[in-house]
Amino acid sequence: MEQLSFKLGAFEGPLDLLLMLIKKNKVSIYDIPIATILDQYLEVMKSMEEMDLEVSSEFLVLAATLLQIKSKMLLPKEDDGEEEEDPRTELVRRLLEYQQIKDSIEFFREHENSDVGTYFKLPDVIERPPAEMNYSKMTLENLMEAYRISCVKLERKLPPPKRSFSGIVGHEKVSIKDKVRNIWSRIVNKGKIMFGEIFKGIKSKPEAVASFLALLEMIKLNKIIVEDTDKKGEYSVTKITDDDNFNFEDLEE
Repeated sequence: MEQLSFKLGAFEGPLDLLLMLIKKNKVSIYDIPIATILDQYLEVMKSMEEMDLEVSSEFLVLAATLLQIKSKMLLPKEDDGEEEEDPRTELVRRLLEYQQIKDSIEFFREHENSDVGTYFKLPDVIERPPAEMNYSKMTLENLMEAYRISCVKLERKLPPPKRSFSGIVGHEKVSIKDKVRNIWSRIVNKGKIMFGEIFKGIKSKPEAVASFLALLEMIKLNKIIVEDTDKKGEYSVTKITDDDNFNFEDLEE
């Protein structure tokens, strides 16, 4: 490769210098010839010292990184069947990120004065004429009619009173505790009852729901078990504890 001449400028950092060397050598950033680039990098650093330019620790750190990568690439590869990671991978990632940042800076630098020469006009203040009120038709009858119309519109927006729903929706309170006590006494007497017997005599939906919830509560407390019988669609409810006592006070209403 031909000898490159360098004209030292103000580098923004070691990565900036490294990108410049890659560009001068016309090599791919994904396949950096570390040995060549390292020699040129050290040559630039030596030139900076000869010109009494300050060489910051960042340049030295990157030089050490390049030396480490070079040493790894010179080591013989182990033939263990696994593909080793390229030691240049991390350096390439840092260079790509730095290049992306530089491109962003250039973009904003080009557009920082894009609005120069752009002017805008403040909105005009338009004075509105005062409203003219005509009181010639304002009579007592007109005022009363306007008040009546306002009341009608207001009633349409308000929710209907509760008394409007009386007779439509009934609310029956049924105690789950009472249902548990009733079902338990029947099971204790018989030992086993059929599932359908629990709902015999029930006359309302809330009572049926309370009975079913009572049954679930007793199952949860391991007092009973519901099993499928041989007959299709029929289930039995059996007491599974020898203790007939039941603390009903701990149950919710």
